[in-house]
Amino acid sequence: MNDRDRSSRRRRLWLAWTVLVAVVVGVGGFAATRSELLDVDEVQVVLTGDGPLTAAEVAEVVGVSTGTPMVTVDLDALATRVRGLAYAAEVVVERDWPSTVRVWVAVRLPVVSAVEPGGRVALLDTGGTVLEHVAGTDPHLPTIRVDRFGAPGSLVPRIDPLLHAAEAVSPDLGAWILALSPTGHGVRAEMVGGVIVDLGLGEDYTDEMRSLATVLTRVDLRCLESINVSIPQNPVVVRSATGC
Repeated sequence: MNDRDRSSRRRRLWLAWTVLVAVVVGVGGFAATRSELLDVDEVQVVLTGDGPLTAAEVAEVVGVSTGTPMVTVDLDALATRVRGLAYAAEVVVERDWPSTVRVWVAVRLPVVSAVEPGGRVALLDTGGTVLEHVAGTDPHLPTIRVDRFGAPGSLVPRIDPLLHAAEAVSPDLGAWILALSPTGHGVRAEMVGGVIVDLGLGEDYTDEMRSLATVLTRVDLRCLESINVSIPQNPVVVRSATGC
C-alpha cells in the first residue's frame, strides 16, 4: 500500500468516526429530551430575606410544569420573568440534575411608606424601588413625602436624603416623627404637635437624629415651634412668640 492509499484510508476512517460521533450525540440529545428520567419533577424556590414574597408566587411566575424536559428549560427567560416581581432583588435559576429546577431569590424589604401629595401610598425598599401600592401608611415604618411614584418595580428618583434620614429613625423617635419631607436644603421632620425639625443635608443622619433625641429628653417641650439639628453639636430650639 503506497502513501496515497494510506492517506485516503485515514481520511475515510476519520470521516466515519465523525459521522458516528455526530449520530451518537444526536441520538443522545434526542433521548435526553424524551426520557422521563430527565423531566422536571420539581421547581424548588429558595427565598432569602423576610419580605412578603412567597415561594408559591415565584413558582407561579416561573410557570414550568412537571414533565417538561430539563434540557428545554430556558434559564435566562425564567430569571427575567422572576425579576419582573417588584419584591425580587436578585434572581438565580439553575438546573439540579436530573429533575429539579431551582430558583434563588433575594427578597426586597419595605423600609418606608411613601406618600404623594394626593394621598396615594406605596411601600419602598432601601434603594427607592416601589414594591407595592397600599391603602395606607405602615405604622411600623417611617413615612416620607414624595412628589410622585410609579408602578411597582419602578424607582423613585432623587430621594436618597429622605431614605438615609428614614434609616436613622430609631423606634423611640418613630413615635414622634409623623413624616420626613424634602426641603430646598435637605430634609425636615414633621413632628407630633406640629413641631418642625430641620435635619439639614446629611450623609446618614445618625448624628442629627441622636441630637434630636437628646433635645426631646432634655428640653421643655411646651410651646415648641421648631428645632434645628442640622449642626448636631449645636441644636437650636425656637418657641412660639405668641404663647401657647
